[in-house]
Amino acid sequence: MSTRIPRLFAALDLTSAGLLGLGVFVGLPDRWLYVDLPAGLLIALFALTAVGLFASTAWAEKVARATAIVALAFGLLLIALLALGASYLYGIYGPVGQGGALIYVLIIALAIPYLVALPVAQFLWFSRAGTAARP
Repeated sequence: MSTRIPRLFAALDLTSAGLLGLGVFVGLPDRWLYVDLPAGLLIALFALTAVGLFASTAWAEKVARATAIVALAFGLLLIALLALGASYLYGIYGPVGQGGALIYVLIIALAIPYLVALPVAQFLWFSRAGTAARP
């Protein structure tokens, strides 16, 4: 298997870990355990995946698939909760809540590439690569 694509995924995983850490631990003004724990877990998984893929370890593809599943699950949950919150703000408060709803929609737009598109691509790539290597 070519080493270019796994290294690209490793770089994207490091970027995702950094942006997630920046967004949650620097961007959010308050600390919430139900936000900080999943974010910390995802940051650790993204970093572990990146290290494994850069080093071309034997366990890297399994960890990459597991990280993709966890990231996709958290990403879809985040998008569903933000969409629900945006619809609530706009539905209850009307034009006044439109600003808050817009912020939620912008967060959804920022989360989709890193917490939905990348995990899906990574899971599909490493699932295909794993089955191609088997006899």
